[in-house]
Amino acid sequence: MNGLPYYKAYPRDFIEGTIGMPFELKAAYRLILDLIYMQGGNLPDDERYISGLLGCTIRKWKSLRYDLIACGKIKVSGEFLTNERAISELETLRKLSEKQSENRSRPNKNRELQSPPFDHTEPDTDNTLSSVYSAPPQSDFDALQSKLVDAAGGKIQPHAALVVGPIVELTAAGVDLEVDILPVIRSRAAKMARPAGSWAYFIPAIREAYERRVAAGRALPPPPKIGQSDDDWARRLRFARKRSGWSHDEWGPAPGEDGCLVPTHLLQPGDGGGWQELKAEPKRSLVA
Repeated sequence: MNGLPYYKAYPRDFIEGTIGMPFELKAAYRLILDLIYMQGGNLPDDERYISGLLGCTIRKWKSLRYDLIACGKIKVSGEFLTNERAISELETLRKLSEKQSENRSRPNKNRELQSPPFDHTEPDTDNTLSSVYSAPPQSDFDALQSKLVDAAGGKIQPHAALVVGPIVELTAAGVDLEVDILPVIRSRAAKMARPAGSWAYFIPAIREAYERRVAAGRALPPPPKIGQSDDDWARRLRFARKRSGWSHDEWGPAPGEDGCLVPTHLLQPGDGGGWQELKAEPKRSLVA
Protein backbone atom coordinates (compact mmCIF):
# COMPACT_ATOMS: atom_id res chain seq x y z
CA MET A 1 0.00 0.00 0.00
CA ASN A 2 1.23 3.53 -0.77
CA GLY A 3 2.25 5.81 2.06
CA LEU A 4 -0.11 8.34 3.59
CA PRO A 5 0.40 12.12 3.64
CA TYR A 6 -2.10 12.16 6.53
CA TYR A 7 -3.18 9.59 9.07
CA LYS A 8 -5.36 9.49 12.17
CA ALA A 9 -3.31 9.77 15.36
CA TYR A 10 -4.28 8.85 18.92
CA PRO A 11 -2.68 11.48 21.23
CA ARG A 12 -3.67 9.84 24.50
CA ASP A 13 -2.32 6.46 23.42
CA PHE A 14 0.96 8.08 22.40
CA ILE A 15 1.34 10.02 25.65
CA GLU A 16 0.49 7.04 27.84
CA GLY A 17 2.68 4.74 25.76
CA THR A 18 5.74 6.96 26.11
CA ILE A 19 5.53 7.69 29.85
CA GLY A 20 9.03 7.50 31.30
CA MET A 21 10.77 8.11 27.98
CA PRO A 22 13.01 11.22 27.82
CA PHE A 23 11.74 14.09 25.70
CA GLU A 24 14.36 13.61 22.98
CA LEU A 25 13.40 9.97 22.51
CA LYS A 26 9.67 10.83 22.45
CA ALA A 27 10.25 13.46 19.77
CA ALA A 28 12.30 11.03 17.66
CA TYR A 29 9.61 8.35 18.04
CA ARG A 30 6.88 10.76 16.90
CA LEU A 31 8.82 11.68 13.75
CA ILE A 32 9.75 8.07 13.01
CA LEU A 33 6.07 7.13 13.18
CA ASP A 34 5.29 9.87 10.67
CA LEU A 35 8.00 8.57 8.35
CA ILE A 36 6.78 4.98 8.71
CA TYR A 37 3.24 5.97 7.72
CA MET A 38 4.53 8.11 4.86
CA GLN A 39 6.52 5.11 3.61
CA GLY A 40 3.53 2.78 3.70
CA GLY A 41 4.62 0.95 6.86
CA ASN A 42 8.22 0.19 5.93
CA LEU A 43 10.81 2.92 6.49
CA PRO A 44 14.18 2.22 4.83
CA ASP A 45 16.71 1.61 7.61
CA ASP A 46 19.10 4.18 6.14
CA GLU A 47 20.92 5.99 8.94
CA ARG A 48 22.05 8.89 6.74
CA TYR A 49 18.56 9.46 5.35
CA ILE A 50 16.82 9.28 8.73
CA SER A 51 19.36 11.36 10.64
CA GLY A 52 19.09 14.03 7.94
CA LEU A 53 15.31 14.20 8.30
CA LEU A 54 15.55 14.26 12.11
CA GLY A 55 18.20 16.98 12.00
CA CYS A 56 20.73 15.08 14.12
CA THR A 57 24.05 13.35 13.60
CA ILE A 58 24.28 9.74 12.42
CA ARG A 59 25.83 8.85 15.77
CA LYS A 60 22.89 10.38 17.63
CA TRP A 61 20.35 8.57 15.46
CA LYS A 62 22.10 5.25 16.08
CA SER A 63 21.67 5.83 19.82
CA LEU A 64 17.99 6.77 19.44
CA ARG A 65 17.39 3.83 17.13
CA TYR A 66 18.86 1.41 19.67
CA ASP A 67 16.66 2.82 22.45
CA LEU A 68 13.47 2.74 20.36
CA ILE A 69 14.09 -0.88 19.40
CA ALA A 70 14.90 -1.76 23.01
CA CYS A 71 11.61 -0.14 24.14
CA GLY A 72 9.68 -2.15 21.57
CA LYS A 73 8.46 0.98 19.78
CA ILE A 74 9.95 0.07 16.43
CA LYS A 75 11.34 -3.14 15.03
CA VAL A 76 13.73 -4.12 12.26
CA SER A 77 12.21 -6.03 9.36
CA GLY A 78 14.95 -6.84 6.88
CA GLU A 79 16.17 -3.55 5.46
CA PHE A 80 13.28 -1.60 6.96
CA LEU A 81 12.07 -0.16 10.24
CA THR A 82 8.40 -0.61 11.06
CA ASN A 83 5.83 -0.34 13.82
CA GLU A 84 3.24 -3.04 14.57
CA ARG A 85 0.32 -0.64 15.03
CA ALA A 86 1.19 1.21 11.85
CA ILE A 87 1.11 -2.06 9.91
CA SER A 88 -2.29 -2.88 11.44
CA GLU A 89 -3.75 0.57 10.68
CA LEU A 90 -2.45 0.59 7.11
CA GLU A 91 -3.87 -2.89 6.48
CA THR A 92 -7.23 -1.71 7.79
CA LEU A 93 -7.17 1.27 5.45
CA ARG A 94 -6.20 -0.98 2.55
CA LYS A 95 -9.22 -3.21 3.18
CA LEU A 96 -11.45 -0.18 3.65
CA SER A 97 -10.24 1.30 0.36
CA GLU A 98 -10.99 -1.96 -1.43
CA LYS A 99 -14.44 -2.05 0.14
CA GLN A 100 -15.15 1.51 -0.94
CA SER A 101 -14.09 0.66 -4.49
CA GLU A 102 -16.62 -2.18 -4.49
CA ASN A 103 -19.36 0.14 -3.22
CA ARG A 104 -18.80 2.99 -5.67
CA SER A 105 -21.21 1.51 -8.16
CA ARG A 106 -23.93 1.14 -5.53
CA PRO A 107 -26.37 3.88 -4.38
CA ASN A 108 -25.04 6.02 -1.56
CA LYS A 109 -27.22 5.54 1.54
CA ASN A 110 -25.09 7.67 3.88
CA ARG A 111 -25.97 11.15 2.73
CA GLU A 112 -26.76 12.50 6.17
CA LEU A 113 -23.33 11.96 7.73
CA GLN A 114 -21.88 15.11 9.27
CA SER A 115 -18.28 16.18 9.83
CA PRO A 116 -16.92 16.30 13.40
CA PRO A 117 -16.72 19.67 15.17
CA PHE A 118 -13.47 21.42 16.11
CA ASP A 119 -13.39 19.86 19.57
CA HIS A 120 -13.77 16.28 18.34
CA THR A 121 -11.34 13.97 20.15
CA GLU A 122 -10.24 10.41 19.63
CA PRO A 123 -11.70 7.67 21.85
CA ASP A 124 -9.35 6.12 24.35
CA THR A 125 -9.19 2.82 22.54
CA ASP A 126 -7.02 0.62 20.38
CA ASN A 127 -9.77 0.19 17.80
CA THR A 128 -8.65 0.46 14.21
CA LEU A 129 -9.49 3.31 11.87
CA SER A 130 -12.18 1.62 9.83
CA SER A 131 -15.10 3.14 11.75
CA VAL A 132 -13.80 6.71 11.97
CA TYR A 133 -11.62 7.49 8.98
CA SER A 134 -11.77 7.19 5.24
CA ALA A 135 -8.59 8.19 3.45
CA PRO A 136 -9.18 10.78 0.70
CA PRO A 137 -7.59 10.10 -2.70
CA GLN A 138 -3.90 10.95 -3.03
CA SER A 139 -4.71 13.46 -5.78
CA ASP A 140 -6.81 15.48 -3.32
CA PHE A 141 -3.88 15.73 -0.91
CA ASP A 142 -1.51 16.73 -3.71
CA ALA A 143 -3.85 19.51 -4.86
CA LEU A 144 -4.35 20.72 -1.29
CA GLN A 145 -0.64 20.72 -0.56
CA SER A 146 0.05 22.66 -3.75
CA LYS A 147 -2.46 25.37 -2.82
CA LEU A 148 -1.14 25.62 0.74
CA VAL A 149 2.50 25.87 -0.32
CA ASP A 150 1.61 28.53 -2.89
CA ALA A 151 -0.28 30.54 -0.26
CA ALA A 152 2.63 30.28 2.20
CA GLY A 153 5.03 31.62 -0.39
CA GLY A 154 7.99 29.64 0.94
CA LYS A 155 7.23 30.33 4.60
CA ILE A 156 6.83 26.65 5.54
CA GLN A 157 9.58 24.10 6.19
CA PRO A 158 9.82 21.63 3.27
CA HIS A 159 9.29 18.56 5.44
CA ALA A 160 6.38 20.23 7.26
CA ALA A 161 4.62 21.06 3.99
CA LEU A 162 3.95 17.35 3.49
CA VAL A 163 1.89 16.96 6.66
CA VAL A 164 -1.43 18.58 5.75
CA GLY A 165 -3.44 16.81 8.45
CA PRO A 166 -4.18 19.95 10.52
CA ILE A 167 -5.70 21.63 7.48
CA VAL A 168 -7.67 18.53 6.50
CA GLU A 169 -9.24 18.48 9.98
CA LEU A 170 -10.38 22.09 9.50
CA THR A 171 -11.95 21.47 6.11
CA ALA A 172 -13.67 18.36 7.49
CA ALA A 173 -15.19 20.57 10.19
CA GLY A 174 -16.62 22.96 7.59
CA VAL A 175 -13.91 25.61 7.33
CA ASP A 176 -13.70 26.80 3.73
CA LEU A 177 -10.30 26.43 2.08
CA GLU A 178 -10.60 29.37 -0.33
CA VAL A 179 -12.44 31.77 1.99
CA ASP A 180 -11.09 31.03 5.48
CA ILE A 181 -7.80 29.15 5.16
CA LEU A 182 -5.72 30.30 2.20
CA PRO A 183 -6.26 34.04 2.74
CA VAL A 184 -5.11 33.78 6.38
CA ILE A 185 -2.03 31.78 5.41
CA ARG A 186 -1.14 34.39 2.78
CA SER A 187 -1.56 37.21 5.25
CA ARG A 188 0.40 35.56 8.06
CA ALA A 189 3.17 34.34 5.78
CA ALA A 190 3.73 37.86 4.45
CA LYS A 191 4.60 39.00 7.99
CA MET A 192 6.79 36.06 8.99
CA ALA A 193 10.56 36.38 9.26
CA ARG A 194 11.19 32.63 9.15
CA PRO A 195 9.33 29.57 7.81
CA ALA A 196 6.73 27.88 9.99
CA GLY A 197 7.57 24.43 11.31
CA SER A 198 4.06 23.09 10.70
CA TRP A 199 0.72 24.00 9.17
CA ALA A 200 -0.55 23.91 12.76
CA TYR A 201 1.15 27.29 13.24
CA PHE A 202 -1.62 28.91 11.18
CA ILE A 203 -4.53 27.08 12.82
CA PRO A 204 -5.37 29.60 15.62
CA ALA A 205 -5.58 32.50 13.16
CA ILE A 206 -7.65 30.44 10.72
CA ARG A 207 -10.10 29.42 13.43
CA GLU A 208 -10.39 33.00 14.62
CA ALA A 209 -11.13 34.24 11.10
CA TYR A 210 -13.64 31.44 10.52
CA GLU A 211 -15.45 31.97 13.82
CA ARG A 212 -15.51 35.73 13.24
CA ARG A 213 -17.15 35.19 9.85
CA VAL A 214 -19.70 32.75 11.26
CA ALA A 215 -20.49 35.02 14.24
CA ALA A 216 -21.11 37.90 11.86
CA GLY A 217 -23.58 35.72 9.98
CA ARG A 218 -21.74 36.12 6.72
CA ALA A 219 -22.37 33.39 4.18
CA LEU A 220 -19.65 32.23 1.86
CA PRO A 221 -19.11 34.97 -0.72
CA PRO A 222 -19.79 34.28 -4.38
CA PRO A 223 -16.79 33.58 -6.59
CA PRO A 224 -14.83 36.84 -7.09
CA LYS A 225 -15.55 38.69 -10.29
CA ILE A 226 -12.12 40.30 -10.37
CA GLY A 227 -9.17 38.65 -12.09
CA GLN A 228 -7.03 36.44 -9.85
CA SER A 229 -3.90 36.01 -11.98
CA ASP A 230 -0.47 37.30 -10.93
CA ASP A 231 -0.72 39.94 -13.67
CA ASP A 232 -4.04 41.16 -12.27
CA TRP A 233 -2.66 41.50 -8.75
CA ALA A 234 0.62 43.06 -9.91
CA ARG A 235 -1.37 45.70 -11.80
CA ARG A 236 -3.49 46.48 -8.72
CA LEU A 237 -0.42 46.66 -6.50
CA ARG A 238 1.30 49.15 -8.82
CA PHE A 239 -1.78 51.35 -8.75
CA ALA A 240 -2.15 51.00 -4.96
CA ARG A 241 1.48 51.94 -4.34
CA LYS A 242 1.15 55.06 -6.46
CA ARG A 243 -2.04 56.14 -4.66
CA SER A 244 -1.09 54.79 -1.20
CA GLY A 245 -4.58 53.32 -1.12
CA TRP A 246 -6.53 50.07 -1.40
CA SER A 247 -10.09 49.21 -2.39
CA HIS A 248 -11.43 46.72 0.14
CA ASP A 249 -14.75 46.49 -1.68
CA GLU A 250 -13.09 45.65 -4.99
CA TRP A 251 -10.02 43.64 -3.93
CA GLY A 252 -10.69 42.29 -0.44
CA PRO A 253 -8.43 42.79 2.63
CA ALA A 254 -5.32 44.89 2.04
CA PRO A 255 -1.75 43.59 2.28
CA GLY A 256 -0.89 43.06 5.93
CA GLU A 257 -4.51 42.28 6.88
CA ASP A 258 -5.88 38.82 7.64
CA GLY A 259 -7.60 37.38 4.60
CA CYS A 260 -5.53 39.26 2.00
CA LEU A 261 -5.94 37.56 -1.39
CA VAL A 262 -2.76 38.92 -2.96
CA PRO A 263 -0.19 36.17 -3.72
CA THR A 264 2.61 36.50 -1.17
CA HIS A 265 5.43 36.50 -3.72
CA LEU A 266 4.10 39.73 -5.28
CA LEU A 267 4.16 41.73 -2.04
CA GLN A 268 6.92 44.16 -1.09
CA PRO A 269 7.95 45.33 2.40
CA GLY A 270 5.66 48.14 3.48
CA ASP A 271 2.76 47.21 1.23
CA GLY A 272 -0.49 48.19 2.97
CA GLY A 273 1.18 50.39 5.57
CA GLY A 274 -0.69 53.70 5.89
CA TRP A 275 -2.80 53.05 2.81
CA GLN A 276 -6.17 54.77 2.64
CA GLU A 277 -9.44 53.37 1.36
CA LEU A 278 -10.05 53.84 -2.36
CA LYS A 279 -13.55 54.20 -3.71
CA ALA A 280 -13.19 51.90 -6.71
CA GLU A 281 -10.74 50.47 -9.19
CA PRO A 282 -10.35 53.04 -12.02
CA LYS A 283 -9.75 50.87 -15.04
CA ARG A 284 -7.77 53.42 -17.08
CA SER A 285 -5.30 53.93 -14.24
CA LEU A 286 -4.36 50.24 -14.10
CA VAL A 287 -2.31 50.37 -17.28
CA ALA A 288 1.26 49.21 -16.53
